[in-house]
Amino acid sequence: MRHAVSDVPFQPAVEQSRALAAGEISSRELVELYLERIATHNTALNAVVTLDPERARREAGEADAARAAGRDLGPLHGVPITVKDSFETAGMRTVCGRTDLKDYVPDHDAEAVKRLRSAGAVIMGKSNMPPGNQDVQADNPVFGPSSNPWDTTRTSGGSAGGGAVATAAGLTAFDFGSEIGGSTRIPSHFNGLYGHKSTWRSIPLIGHVPYGPGPGRWTEADMGCGGAQVRDARDLVPILRATVGPADYDGGFSYTLAPPRATKLADFRVAVWSEDPSCPVDSDVAAAVDDAVAVLRTAGAKITVQPAGLPVDIATNHEKAFQPLLFGAGDRTGLAPASSAAVLARFVQHPRSDAGPALLGTFQSHYHWLQAHMVRNEIRQRWFEFFQDFDIVLMPVTPTAAPAHHNKLIDWFGRPFEVEGVRRPYWDQVKWSAVANVSGGPATTIPVRRGRSGLPIGLQAMGPTGGDLTTIEFAALLGREVDGFVPPPAFVQTPTTGP
Repeated sequence: MRHAVSDVPFQPAVEQSRALAAGEISSRELVELYLERIATHNTALNAVVTLDPERARREAGEADAARAAGRDLGPLHGVPITVKDSFETAGMRTVCGRTDLKDYVPDHDAEAVKRLRSAGAVIMGKSNMPPGNQDVQADNPVFGPSSNPWDTTRTSGGSAGGGAVATAAGLTAFDFGSEIGGSTRIPSHFNGLYGHKSTWRSIPLIGHVPYGPGPGRWTEADMGCGGAQVRDARDLVPILRATVGPADYDGGFSYTLAPPRATKLADFRVAVWSEDPSCPVDSDVAAAVDDAVAVLRTAGAKITVQPAGLPVDIATNHEKAFQPLLFGAGDRTGLAPASSAAVLARFVQHPRSDAGPALLGTFQSHYHWLQAHMVRNEIRQRWFEFFQDFDIVLMPVTPTAAPAHHNKLIDWFGRPFEVEGVRRPYWDQVKWSAVANVSGGPATTIPVRRGRSGLPIGLQAMGPTGGDLTTIEFAALLGREVDGFVPPPAFVQTPTTGP
């Protein structure tokens, strides 16, 4: 049975894989459909910044021929995808939002990209991002900003914002990305998707460009993780099956995904953490929490709201661990002098602002980094103990829905951001997500509802280290009972006859 053309681009990747296997659509047809939608919609969204349509068509044809010959290329056989522009792609420009790399074309794939290709994925192009992954939106001096398909005056989120926009608007089956402080989860929340941060170190980031090509490709940033943005939580399973595993130089080490701890909402033990004085959330996010808790209670899940004995509070996690670890790992190779000058100016003007920790962290000693590392390890142990009694921590992704675009690409610490009319530091947007980056555990976003402005509002489910399939299963089950993914109305075409 053939589907209407308007249905296909918004189908989950697992459904597209089933349709491909059943001969209901070919990989070549699916690639052509997405290329047509990119040509139609990408000008307004600026989500996909580099395309290689001829290679995509050729590889799709090869995938179709392999299937016809009875050969299975893997869990992503013939599925057309995009990849965040921070991953090296052989023969395809890899810019990472940096002017010094605007013409860089690698002759090799990043390790994760190589694994995606081996699993049968057809990589059509690259998605937009900020310079060096270092922002909460996708905007850079090479390509400009990506816009939210729910409201193009709003930000896409970041750093994997272009990929979230492309996935939500039906320009790709899914986008494979990375994060160090919510870079997959924040854009997923802003654009109404399921986004996943994998367990730290489970997906090698060899060839993840922020530290530059050449020797820099071997640097795997502290707290950096692979991830993806999808329209159905269970799309994440074949993506992880394709990419999780040790790097060659790890020798005999192996990593196996633990099975989900539960397969029914009633069997999950859920801690709901939605309030913290150092990072308040608005009424839209609070309403999403209420919606989710009501669903979980009806389903019979074991719920504890604001449990005593949380391993850490937001302020400690952010100030004692996340900030020094993040800024200690920051890429300096693509740091523009103007950006550095803006940070210094903000620090001079407002010594107690976020500019201070950024400067201190960037130039800290190894000893001071070790102090933060010790705090991190203690927090990780506390989370391990906490997850003996709970399976999931349900919490906000950011304090609000997607804010408006800003015009301060360089001035990171001089941007407006409000929560219920109260001015807050712009980087509050990463504080809830950073909990999982410090813990090392997986986290999956769930699109729950629409806010007062009509923009998507999501929550995240954080789980124990190695428990990726637990957070994914929980997200899939909860997503069925709340809004889940809904295509942005402006990018849904009138149904026509299928290909």
